Amino acid sequence: MINLEDYKSYLLQNYNLLEDLKASKSLIFDRFADVLKVLGFIEERVERYQKIEEEFEVIFEVGFSYFYEQLEEVKNFIHLYFQKDLVSLKKYEELINYNLYLTDLTETLKEKSQYTADTKTTILQILEEIETIVSERREFNDEILHKFNNMLQEYVPVGTQSTQEIFALISEELDISF
Repeated sequence: MINLEDYKSYLLQNYNLLEDLKASKSLIFDRFADVLKVLGFIEERVERYQKIEEEFEVIFEVGFSYFYEQLEEVKNFIHLYFQKDLVSLKKYEELINYNLYLTDLTETLKEKSQYTADTKTTILQILEEIETIVSERREFNDEILHKFNNMLQEYVPVGTQSTQEIFALISEELDISF
């Protein structure tokens, strides 16, 4: 059974942040868009029908957990490095988005028993570099993202899908357009 109250309460608590990210056309908000669409779709079904299919319950639980963890990570970045300055955050959103991707990827690889010691070392190295750039407010360009991708290429099997990518597919499959 889906408990919508926790979800609704969390959305309400973070309404201003989400609206600010959305209004600024943030990559970080884009990262959440498909998850929020799917969760909203399921929320609507629960309210309309009271009981829904078990697969929707699983999708909701996974999606809400993912959204919660990722948004809390964003809030930590904001608190630690930007003191609620979303203009400065926007300058580093590509790196923060990549950090969120790595967190998601780590969970995906662990679930598939593909998270090796070498993979862990590489991911931690990238996360440290991201944190250094952000915390010291260093300049960066797309080359750093290409470097990170090249570092990961050896450890991430082709076709590995993150939670974000899976929710994009679910959103497309359900033909959700809001």
